[in-house]
Amino acid sequence: MTPAELTPEPASEGTTSPTEADDHRPAGPAPSRSLEIGVSFGTVLVFGGVLYLAITLPLRAEAAPGQIDARFWPTLLAGTGLVIAVGRLITSTIAAPEERRDLDARRPGGFRRVLLTLLITAAFVAVWSVGEVVLVGYRIQLFPIAMVVYLVALLALHGARGWKPFVLFPIPLALGTYLLFGILLRIPL
Repeated sequence: MTPAELTPEPASEGTTSPTEADDHRPAGPAPSRSLEIGVSFGTVLVFGGVLYLAITLPLRAEAAPGQIDARFWPTLLAGTGLVIAVGRLITSTIAAPEERRDLDARRPGGFRRVLLTLLITAAFVAVWSVGEVVLVGYRIQLFPIAMVVYLVALLALHGARGWKPFVLFPIPLALGTYLLFGILLRIPL
């Protein structure tokens, strides 16, 4: 094959190749090795702390030999997270920093939305911690109601439109969570 045969043909007018389309994207923030190492190190610290808490989790009763106790899943998940975080720390230390072209530019109102999300989440946790109320002689679990209101508030805050996202997402999710944890597994919500 000659070099002319190896050269790709130019794209016809009106079409662009994926590399041409990428060339017209905004550059985005510059790659940052220190940011990657810092985030990776922070993740290692968080998962190390979670692993410590999982290992020192107090048990009501020791499990029989060969049985899984309350420490098993938290320890397994924290250990897995720690291994992945250490791997990412090593990768970010050795390899070239990754491009950040895929990050969107900051948008107006983003900081306000983050603060409102935190406030709505704090209100949800506060209502959830109440647990249940007795109203006109009926005991009412607050978790499913609070979860639906929480999800609807977040959907509205982050721009959901129409009735489908407000009905088809929060209600089945709240009911499924309540049925799984509250009814089947008997975990107090």
